[in-house]
Amino acid sequence: MHTYRSPTFGCSYSMVMVFLASFTLLGCIFHSNFYHQVDRKDCQFTYMQPKFYKLLGFDRERTAFAGKYGLLLFRDQSDYRLPVPASMLTEYANSVYTIDKEAKIQPLGIPALFIPGNAGSAKQMRSIAKEASKYYYENLAEGHRDGTTSARPIDFFTVDFNEEFSALHGHSLLEQAQFLNDAIAYILSLYQDERHSDPSLPRPTSVVIVGHSMGGIVARSLFTMSNYQPGSVNTILTAATPHMMPPVTLDFEISNIYNRIESFWTRGFQEPDGPLRNVSLISIAGGNLDIVVSGDSGNIHNIVPQSNGFTVFTSSIPHAWVGSDHLSILWCNQIAAVIGRTLIDLVDARYAQQVKPLEERMDIFRNRLLTGIDDHLAEELTSKEEEVIVVAEIAHTFVDSEIGLTFPPRSSSAYDPESEAAHLYIMSIPSNPDMDTFNLLTDHVLGPDSRLDVLVCNDLLMSGRSKPASPTKLSCHYNTLSAIPMPPSPATGLFASHAGRSTRGYEFRFISQGLKELEDTRYIAILDRGRKVGEPGFLIAQFANDADATTTIETSTFGLLNDGLRVHGFPERPTLVSTLRLPNIDNSLLTYTLSVDRQGCHVPERFSPMLRQSSWTMYEDRYAVNIATKPEGIDINFHGDIPYYERVQLPGKKGIELRFWMDPSCPVPLSLNLQVDKYGSMGKVVIRYRMVVLVFTFLVVVLTLRAQFRSFNKGKPFIPFGIMLSKLIRTTFWKFSLLLAGIAFLQSLLSKPTFTFKDLPRKPSLSAGNAAEEIVHGSAGSGSSVREGLDQDAYEKMVRARIARSESLFSGIRLEDALLGSNDTFFWFLAPVFFQVAIGIVIFVWTILNGLVRSAAAILTFVSKRGARFVIGKAIGNVLSKRSRGVRRRVITTIVLFIMVATFVPYQFAFVVAVLVHIVSCVRSLLVAQASSTSKAQAAWDRHHFLMSIFVMFFLLLPCTLPVLMVWIRNLSVQWYEPFSSDHRLDYIAPFIFFVEAITDGAMVPRTPEKGYAAVTMGLLNYMIVFLIMYGVRYSWQIYFMSRIWIVWILILQLKDKEFAKGITMAAESRWRALSRPSQKRK
Repeated sequence: MHTYRSPTFGCSYSMVMVFLASFTLLGCIFHSNFYHQVDRKDCQFTYMQPKFYKLLGFDRERTAFAGKYGLLLFRDQSDYRLPVPASMLTEYANSVYTIDKEAKIQPLGIPALFIPGNAGSAKQMRSIAKEASKYYYENLAEGHRDGTTSARPIDFFTVDFNEEFSALHGHSLLEQAQFLNDAIAYILSLYQDERHSDPSLPRPTSVVIVGHSMGGIVARSLFTMSNYQPGSVNTILTAATPHMMPPVTLDFEISNIYNRIESFWTRGFQEPDGPLRNVSLISIAGGNLDIVVSGDSGNIHNIVPQSNGFTVFTSSIPHAWVGSDHLSILWCNQIAAVIGRTLIDLVDARYAQQVKPLEERMDIFRNRLLTGIDDHLAEELTSKEEEVIVVAEIAHTFVDSEIGLTFPPRSSSAYDPESEAAHLYIMSIPSNPDMDTFNLLTDHVLGPDSRLDVLVCNDLLMSGRSKPASPTKLSCHYNTLSAIPMPPSPATGLFASHAGRSTRGYEFRFISQGLKELEDTRYIAILDRGRKVGEPGFLIAQFANDADATTTIETSTFGLLNDGLRVHGFPERPTLVSTLRLPNIDNSLLTYTLSVDRQGCHVPERFSPMLRQSSWTMYEDRYAVNIATKPEGIDINFHGDIPYYERVQLPGKKGIELRFWMDPSCPVPLSLNLQVDKYGSMGKVVIRYRMVVLVFTFLVVVLTLRAQFRSFNKGKPFIPFGIMLSKLIRTTFWKFSLLLAGIAFLQSLLSKPTFTFKDLPRKPSLSAGNAAEEIVHGSAGSGSSVREGLDQDAYEKMVRARIARSESLFSGIRLEDALLGSNDTFFWFLAPVFFQVAIGIVIFVWTILNGLVRSAAAILTFVSKRGARFVIGKAIGNVLSKRSRGVRRRVITTIVLFIMVATFVPYQFAFVVAVLVHIVSCVRSLLVAQASSTSKAQAAWDRHHFLMSIFVMFFLLLPCTLPVLMVWIRNLSVQWYEPFSSDHRLDYIAPFIFFVEAITDGAMVPRTPEKGYAAVTMGLLNYMIVFLIMYGVRYSWQIYFMSRIWIVWILILQLKDKEFAKGITMAAESRWRALSRPSQKRK
């Protein structure tokens, strides 16, 4: 029988191979995540001259957290009017001033509050605030002065959280929420002064909230706090916020907060008079450039009905069309300009809430933030100002409806583009039922100030469409058909996010109008006002059949992996707009590359072919321009549903949709080649399954401990961690991988509930914006009420399940919540692959920790021998020669540590101290084992191997404790000494402290050949293994508490040992005698 009397690494060929394979795979995954299938970084900077004013009047009398956090007011160069007299300002930093407590602050408009996220700065809102201020003073200030508009400037307040790590500590989130409710009450009080308000207008009763990252979660938690003032918040806009799941699930308090928020927000929209009935929530996600918060987690469609909010990606926002990372989503000028204008559009000083009613708010959000290619379909064709045009009095051309209009005409004899005379192109709306859509694309803005304009006309002398006679007098209306902006795709290559820095603002305009909505209209006319108004540009208009221009191809994941998808001759007939639908491509873990080829087009094109990609679950559109000139192909990727939640998709959407725009004057079709980007797909697992690495790594350690104890209880020596790990790699782990694969496969067979937006509750009436969404995304059809066909039972079932999960962490546990969550059957291999990677990480950790202990022991031995004549050498020699500290000293140290945990330091600090002490015990045990005689050598080596295995376990528990410790240290740096009420639990740390103290005294876990004790030992480890497999990824914070229970059992086993029990008894008696001596002396 092998005795294992050496500090071996346990290295073997199998360990080396697994290690190399794991880290090669990890390297490829991270390389793919950072450099493949990512958006271009096309954000432009925002330039400003901001000033911030810290409000000292918001002190401890108004909030208990005045010493920890601060409240500031922003001013931009657009309006440098001081909020208080200059004598009450004190500059204490660059562009930062303090306002005296006694000062009366003079607000300018309506209040808005910015909430920074994890480690975020109060100054991060300056780009959005600057753009909002610029938009107001350049466009609306004059209307405010002459009383023609109810718009007002926005007073941007911002919160200074001292860059607190709010994503790591739930208690900090609650403190921030409590502080913010106090801040909102204080901000509203600033507007109650009669001098600072128009007596004809109501005083503000609510504040607009803009939250970044975890600031969005804090904003949603405001409603759940006891100091929330009802009605004080009704508009929330969040950027890069993880609404559905926390980025890191290592703190149980954060999980509780998420559950509480989900329960409140799920119920808040159900009742007619619910607390959230007037609240709008908009979630803006950055896309695949954001490697901090997954865009999947920003999907609020599971919790907020479409009548109250939606999720949109920055790549979809009109005039922006750019991806953003976690920070640039705030400073990116293209995005900040749209958000700033949106916030100003919401303002309406006529209402006490200072913003427009909910339906109008949502219309503004949709118009500003959604791509909405066909949004105008739902707009009522209201009668604009009518103009009568006598056809004979203007140069005109009747256009064949079957051919369409191409402007300017290619034949110079037919039209002179340099002419200054107006010209009217008249297109008769066909009565052919096969023609159901009017499409138009141009590079003109369209309107009274543009060279080109679109008119909807009727013949004054006849009605209907029955007679094709040429009209002589037309009754026309302007501004009836809405034109949607699109990124330009001229013949020269430009990126979709902007048309070059020197030509920013150059965009295309697209109209797609269903002819059913034009039943009372006979003609569509294009008016060219002539060269004096501007350059000719281009315009292409045609009537088409939408069904003929749409191609649907059913595919499979395996088919795409093997052969890809090749489409030749697309579209079949030349058309301006054509659509390719792939309903089976709906898993966001796979990415694709689309190659587009168009050869032999000898006709000069007015614009280069372009593409818009749309996904099925959120408003995530991504444009690609000049697609026929990209030999490297076009990246196709999207975000989808998140694990552990029901699928909620857009109406009529399934899979992805690729919409193409091409110049129909070129008859050459496109050749499409769609291939799975296997290497690019590897990086998608990083942000979605980041917690799997920690959980599965700990799982490998528990499996190894289980095998060690099982062998030890059979009378064998305690096998070193490395050797046991090597044995398991050869014998057990591959079987365990098959088990994980089986569980994942079984999960994939369970159908995941899918809901569409029409299943979610909405108000019975539809505004134009709501109806637009319905028609754009294919569920409205004839424009009927969304209540028709509502699967209310299915929705209520989803709500009940969600509430059950939010009320208790385990009451709603389902198989779908296990492992990695429900996924496509194809991805059954992800769990075993993650497990193999975890094995490689454990090998690396074990090698580092074992090397650390061996190196420390070697250094101490060298110093104690060579430096014996020096003080340090003697001190080290004394430490190594003594078994442990005195009982009294150890008891006093433990009591002091417990008092500190109970009053000042978090228990996480005590755990780190326990790990450091355990390292010393590991080093000492190695030195003792190396110096032991033959008779005691085996026991000494068993003890050392046991301590090293526990060391690996403790090391992997550090990620559960270090984040909160970082928050505590950060608080100390800002001189905030208030204790964490949730992190001063002695029962959370006492088992670890007692265990470390026992180990320091030389204790060793005894063998338990008895079936009862061995069964409990194995049972606890088996429970940990099962829980880690099933629910460890979602409830990662349970790792620490399960380890605590197991350590308690180890302590019980140590107490069971007779020698150790005798030692405890003798120590207690000695302590009692020592305490009784002073009383004896007094006698």
